[in-house]
Amino acid sequence: MSWQLPAFQAYRGTIPPRFQNEVELECAKLLDFYGVPWAYEPRTFVLARDEDGRVRSAFTPDFYLPEQDLYVEITVMRQSLVTRKNRKLREIRELYPDVKIKLFYRRDIERLAQRYRLRLAS
Repeated sequence: MSWQLPAFQAYRGTIPPRFQNEVELECAKLLDFYGVPWAYEPRTFVLARDEDGRVRSAFTPDFYLPEQDLYVEITVMRQSLVTRKNRKLREIRELYPDVKIKLFYRRDIERLAQRYRLRLAS
């Protein structure tokens, strides 16, 4: 998907981000508006490899906030469909215990959108 990207001031990546959905873009705008340094999908965590060492399962959180040393994953899936994502986050916490990661659900994003008057796609 292609949206018109603003000139981000707090973005810490080297190439322009390619957001998966409008909610990610709106969250990036919010972080940027408040001057919170962020990077988009800067790291992929390997969760499982096969017997030949090839990656079988991995997870790439949406945002990294370097000042908080925090990864943030945004999900707008219905709550009933989030089980797989929750499992992957549990695996990250087990395999990478020093990594801080937070999952924001649809309801969290909707609350932020209301509070900051963001326009979310249905």
